Amino acid sequence: MQKMMPVWLYVLHRNSLSLWRLFRLDGKGSMFRAVVLVLSCLLQRTLLTTEGHCGTNPHVFYAVQMDGGTKAARALAKQHELDFIHQIGSLDGLYTLRDSRGRPDRATFEDGLATTTGVGWVQRQCSHYREKRGPVTGKDHSDTYSSPKRESETGRQPKETKSDQFLTFNDPLWPMQWELFAQGRYNSSGFDLNVMPVWENNITGNGVVVSVIDDGIDHTNKDLKKNFEAVASFDLQASHGLSHDPMPVRNKENSHGTRCAGEVAMEANNSYCGVGIAFNARIGGIRLLAGPVTDAMEATALTFNIHFIDIYVCSWGPRDNGAEMDGPHRLTQKALWLGTHKGRGGKGNIYVWAAGNGGMMKDHCGADGYVNSIYTIAIGAVSQMGKPTFFGEPCPGLMAVTLAGASVGASLPLITVTNIGDGCVTHFPGTSSAAPIAAGILALVLEVNPALTWRDVQHLIAKTAKIPDPKEPGWNINAEGYHVHHRFGFGLLDAALMVQQAAHFNTTAPQRTCTQEVQLHPYRILSPKAAVTLNIQSEACHGSTNEINTLEHVQVRVSINSVCRGDLSISLKSPAGTVSQLLDTRPMDSSTAGLKNWTLMTLHCWGEDPRGLWTLEVADHKGTVWTCERPKDEEASGAVLSVTLILYGTYHPHRSTREGPLQSIVSMGSRHLVPHGGLYPRESHPPPDLIQWVYKMERDRKVQAADITVPDRHKMIKTPGLKNPVSSSMAFELFQTDVVQKSLKKTGPFVLKKPRNAKTMRDNVNRKRRSLPSWCRHGCEGGSTARVTRSTRWSD
Repeated sequence: MQKMMPVWLYVLHRNSLSLWRLFRLDGKGSMFRAVVLVLSCLLQRTLLTTEGHCGTNPHVFYAVQMDGGTKAARALAKQHELDFIHQIGSLDGLYTLRDSRGRPDRATFEDGLATTTGVGWVQRQCSHYREKRGPVTGKDHSDTYSSPKRESETGRQPKETKSDQFLTFNDPLWPMQWELFAQGRYNSSGFDLNVMPVWENNITGNGVVVSVIDDGIDHTNKDLKKNFEAVASFDLQASHGLSHDPMPVRNKENSHGTRCAGEVAMEANNSYCGVGIAFNARIGGIRLLAGPVTDAMEATALTFNIHFIDIYVCSWGPRDNGAEMDGPHRLTQKALWLGTHKGRGGKGNIYVWAAGNGGMMKDHCGADGYVNSIYTIAIGAVSQMGKPTFFGEPCPGLMAVTLAGASVGASLPLITVTNIGDGCVTHFPGTSSAAPIAAGILALVLEVNPALTWRDVQHLIAKTAKIPDPKEPGWNINAEGYHVHHRFGFGLLDAALMVQQAAHFNTTAPQRTCTQEVQLHPYRILSPKAAVTLNIQSEACHGSTNEINTLEHVQVRVSINSVCRGDLSISLKSPAGTVSQLLDTRPMDSSTAGLKNWTLMTLHCWGEDPRGLWTLEVADHKGTVWTCERPKDEEASGAVLSVTLILYGTYHPHRSTREGPLQSIVSMGSRHLVPHGGLYPRESHPPPDLIQWVYKMERDRKVQAADITVPDRHKMIKTPGLKNPVSSSMAFELFQTDVVQKSLKKTGPFVLKKPRNAKTMRDNVNRKRRSLPSWCRHGCEGGSTARVTRSTRWSD
């Protein structure tokens, strides 16, 4: 992984170089020039001594792979005078050990530790920076709207307004939640996430558990305390030891996780703040971002209680400064694999990730390894008019977008809770808010069909996401008929459409993986302002058990040397002609580190046949990064050292090869015949009138409450017996009794309406509860189902 300096050091370093160039060009200021040069050298030296943040803590932490289980790991720790901390999440055979001793020869000590009988490998843990993808600096509109009182004094229902609203709430800021239900003064665009028909069918997130991995959540907030789930919560930054209380520090800097949690599961009809998308889901928090973060800590968070938690929300990642390139490290990669393959009783955990806020820095999410993972669902944001946001980052790994209401000069409010002030805020822009919104929608989806696998959920998004803005350049329809865009992914999520399709969704065929290494002998030299083109003929593992003829994800792993990484761009063309901009130029990235085993990913070939000629193009755009000093007469700007093509998908023996014009497109969960005789898939972009036709169809056929039919939930829930949902090494005693009291019970005096099969709606969580360890089976009760009042339907 690429390692970066702290942000303050980066700024000083970059500024010192800029000043040095200015003085040199002017030929003046020799004294200043000398000072700047010395400062730059000192900063370079500081960079060398602080990179990776290893050893700056009085404690040194190790990740150890050890045979023999926890008992053997404890014995290893005792043998080497180390402290045993815990198993790394749900990763078998991996443990965290701590060294509190100052050792004069640490290298020798580490060699001895690594060669101990039973030890597979040892890795010293270095902290790395992870940035919350919250409000963009300099764009704080928190006082843009003068909102009504956060809390109702009487708790009475507000007066009904003339609208088509079916359900109403007494939460005072509900009328401002335009993204859920456009109404009143916030109905100018008519754009919303179409949640109301889902709620009308009494689908509110019941039985689904969501955990926000962030800086903690304030579970004492009036809008969160009923739905708070202690068993889905953990504190990896607790100074007093590991605990299940994720309470954050009460300041603005540590309110991010609470805001994310509120969007998912704010309580409905409690006369306070607003309404969460899945207002009857259970919400937990894993406190990770309140201090230094290591690979082992990330892996622990992402696999904490994987059979109990359904959805993890991660609104963070590497810095969105347009210069950093980082992603999940070794243990975190293992954690994402384990969660998707073993979590939720084998159906796989859902990892929802914010795609990044680096748009103003010309960042590209192809430089974000979390977005490039096939195991995450990367979510971007669009404005209330369906336009790309100023902070959004493009890339073909972006799966979908939700509404954030942030546009230059005309932002709309976004209601959620916080852990400061009166506990409620009216502004939360950034992809940090987009990801929890998506998680809330997915909680509604999993309530209807908890049997969906992690891949089923991604297929569902690909088949149902809608075009939010047909006039935005860049829309493409791939050879299988999916509409895709580097800024929108497959499109905007529609809650009612997703729930409607999820209720009757057929599980996808088993995933296959086909890996093809490209032989480069000799290496391909990259010339300035030129490109290296690699033609990769693929048979997609024909004749083997890994043969694929229907694509899902496509990854390309590359190693490339470069004198200026930000001047590089990388594109991939599929055999069917679909072009994905895997990585674009980044004007802020002057790194000379190049790309070392960096994995890029595209979703834009979804459904296509992978057999045929793939074309990878690596181009140098000399001059894009003005801080890169490149000689005019340079002969080479880099070299392509290695390339590996990785195909993921399925095999359908009776699939026919599509020839000629595309006859149908995928939209709203099914296929629709293309008008005017079809579309040639190898055209660079489809005709604008075809994109407009798809947009109008998706807009005019909006799913209503009556369109959603939910089958017998007894038949839908097929969860195998869960074993040890909380790892024994993680089953720490809850240290606050008030936390223990808030948990899993789903019954109560308030109901939406008489639910169909009310008992079975809770079966999933109750089944999880029975499999919990004894310390949580008792005293973990609390919570009730929120009530929603039906209002009169008005007509003009």
